[in-house]
Amino acid sequence: MLHKIKTSDLELGMFIHSMEGSWFEHSFWRSRFVLNEAEQLEALMSGEVGWVTIDDARGKGSPEHAQRKSQPPGTKLAVRSRKPSPKQKQLPSDHHRSYLPPLAERSAKRLSPRERAAEIRKASTTIKRSRTAVMALFGDARLGNAVKSRKIAPLVERISSSVDVDPTIILNMARLKSKDEYTYLHSVAVCALMINLARQMRVPEAQINDIGMAGMLHDVGKMAIPDDILLKPGKLDDTEWVTVRNHPQRGHDILSASEGVSDIALEVCLRHHEKMDGTGYPGKIPASSLSLFTRMSAVCDVYDALTSQRSYNKPLSASQALAKMQSWKGHFDQLVLRSFVESLGILPIGTLVRMDRDELGIVIGESPSDYAAPIVRTFHSLDKDCAIAPKDIDTGRSKTRRLLAEEHPDDWGFIDWINLSADLINSKPAD
Repeated sequence: MLHKIKTSDLELGMFIHSMEGSWFEHSFWRSRFVLNEAEQLEALMSGEVGWVTIDDARGKGSPEHAQRKSQPPGTKLAVRSRKPSPKQKQLPSDHHRSYLPPLAERSAKRLSPRERAAEIRKASTTIKRSRTAVMALFGDARLGNAVKSRKIAPLVERISSSVDVDPTIILNMARLKSKDEYTYLHSVAVCALMINLARQMRVPEAQINDIGMAGMLHDVGKMAIPDDILLKPGKLDDTEWVTVRNHPQRGHDILSASEGVSDIALEVCLRHHEKMDGTGYPGKIPASSLSLFTRMSAVCDVYDALTSQRSYNKPLSASQALAKMQSWKGHFDQLVLRSFVESLGILPIGTLVRMDRDELGIVIGESPSDYAAPIVRTFHSLDKDCAIAPKDIDTGRSKTRRLLAEEHPDDWGFIDWINLSADLINSKPAD
């Protein structure tokens, strides 16, 4: 069962379910883990995280809660196993919780059908106006003129407002672009994605619009690339690659000569193709020199590129794109990528999840009716602790089945999850 306690009350053996506050207020790469080392405990107590949520079904419980629950005074409290064994997978029923993605949590006020329809109309208008404005802005850049960013500032504010109301609406619309619109709507999509990610990471409000503007302007340097290269359907040769890889510097030059462009936008424009392992372009900058905003832009830029129809490739689904991005070693800041996944509320393909009816499953795709609702292939019964015939469940359409939680394979004894997940994804589901 989940309990919220002060960080000062933590003890070794407790299972950390979540930590209050922004991701950069602590130094842990995993958001859920057993607190089994003194160094971990010291790091939490000396940091800025004031409260944590523990799961006493998966680790040591809170003494205060246990005493209130049933223990008589002076009774020694039992310490649970730090990690469930494969033979002890069934959880108490009070541990089950509804699966609510972080993106949905931020829009959980539940728009009425009329309110949602009105917001869809507003978002559609914003997308169309943004496309027109970006085309004009990029046209100025192509002619060598200074960029008038103030003209699109009101549109960035409208996109930010739409993200606040219900991020699913404008993010879904921003994905619906043809290959002919990609150059312009990609900027609009990255703007919305960066604002959404900034909200998830609790970036100071004063920086939100600058972050959105950075997303809108990050690819302005592509106007220096000839169309026969920019829209080429085939593989680029070495000379063409040199031209393409120069677009961040060209964009930075254009923005530097323009008035009212923030330092965030200048940096994102120049560095959004840099990588954490120092192999990116144009500067092969090491991770230690990459700002948070640069790391955010790298994730948002690649995600939209992978999920968009372009002249030289077909789009991936959201869950396919995220799984692909997670597999690239050294490309992204893993903490930022984790926050990005959470900001979308999308579970990548291959994610282990717990379903109702005491079953484990694996995400194999996303529902056609809702990109944030996964298709899950169940494969293991927790009640009987045995494999079951694989069965596919579309959680976006199913009215009788629920996804309860994302799980970590190690916590359930699946040591070789990479090979097991591949076998499950390739298996044939039951009729």
